[in-house]
Amino acid sequence: MVAVREAVEFVTGSGQVIRGVRLNTQGAGAPRGGSILFVHDVGSDLDEFATLPESLAAVGFDAVAIDLPGHGLSDGDEFDPGQCHAIVAEIVSTLATRSVVGFVGSGRTATVGAALGAPHRVAAQLLLNPVLDQAIVADMPRSHAVRMVAHGDGVSLVGTETQKFFSYLIGEKLLLFNAAMTRGPAAFGDDPTLLAHGELFFRRYLKLAS
Repeated sequence: MVAVREAVEFVTGSGQVIRGVRLNTQGAGAPRGGSILFVHDVGSDLDEFATLPESLAAVGFDAVAIDLPGHGLSDGDEFDPGQCHAIVAEIVSTLATRSVVGFVGSGRTATVGAALGAPHRVAAQLLLNPVLDQAIVADMPRSHAVRMVAHGDGVSLVGTETQKFFSYLIGEKLLLFNAAMTRGPAAFGDDPTLLAHGELFFRRYLKLAS
């Protein structure tokens, strides 16, 4: 089945308009799995995930990818990393009224995933090449969730950004190394092995119906 991109907008409490896309599968009816929110790294846009949102939508998830303020088509000239947690939490709250939520974060904004968990109905997270951002962390509470951290830092993690990030997380967590991840988040959707791991992970923890 082919996933089709549709424009979507979220208005934050401060009045900012966050724009993005929702991936729907033609002829599939309502999504059989939960919603998965994709949040790109600082300085990038929603296209950094390449085909990954389409791939997860094609197996029945409601995939939503957004542009952060000051990025892509969203409002704003500059982005304050300190606002990242509040903005993402607002959008997650909206999605959670429909279903449990998955989260895919990249680079610095993956830090927000450390604060999302059961209280937000966030059941599973895929965090790609994460970097612990102190500006985003600022007084951000940590929550328990099931998380998969995919990275290309190498087998030895001592002193790497991935090790710092992974150590910061609380709750059940899995670490997945693949050299393809040195190419960035797009590699996760392009590499058949990585994509299979991602699909299996979300099928299990977002309880995708058979």
